[in-house]
Amino acid sequence: METLRDKGIEVLYLLDPVDEFCLETLHAYEEKPFHSISRGDLDLDDAESQEVKKETEELQKDNGDLMKDIKEALGDKVADVKVSSRLKSSAVCLVADEAGPSLSMEQAFSDMKNPLFKAKRILEINPHHELFGRLKALHDAGKDSQEFKDYCGLLYTQALLIEGILPENPVEFANKVAELMAK
Repeated sequence: METLRDKGIEVLYLLDPVDEFCLETLHAYEEKPFHSISRGDLDLDDAESQEVKKETEELQKDNGDLMKDIKEALGDKVADVKVSSRLKSSAVCLVADEAGPSLSMEQAFSDMKNPLFKAKRILEINPHHELFGRLKALHDAGKDSQEFKDYCGLLYTQALLIEGILPENPVEFANKVAELMAK
C-alpha cells in the first residue's frame, strides 16, 4: 500500500473473505483489470518504478547469499525470500505467487477447515529498513548462529501478523520477542 498511496493510485480494500472470490470472477471493471497488491510483483510502468525495480534487482543480486540463507533458515514456511521494491517504511511483508491463491484466499479456506489451497508465500524484505542492516551483520557473523535464525523467524512471524495471520506458536513468538528485548 505504501508505494501505491505515494503514487495516488486508487485501491479497493477487500475486507470480507468472499470479496476476493468475487473479484476472481469479475476480473475487471470498465475494462480496468483488477490486480491484487498482495500477489506477485507490482508492475508499475512509470519511470520512477522502473528505476526502483532496477535498483531492487541489483540489491537482490548483491544479497543473494543472504536471501538464500534466510529461506534456508525458514525452511518450508516460504517459497522464496526477496528484496522488496514495494516497501517504504515496513521491514517485511508476505506476498503470494502471481499464479497461485492469495494469502487471504488460503486463510478463507483454512477457516472453513478446508486446507485445499495453500499460497506460495514469498517473504519480501525492505533493503532500506534498519533491520536489513542488522540482519546482514548477523549473517556475516555466522549464518548458522541461533541469533540469525531467530531474527529470520521473528521477521517471518511479523510478516504473518501484518497479514492478519496468527503465528503457529504465539507463545514461542512472545518469548523470542521478550528475549530480544531483554538483550
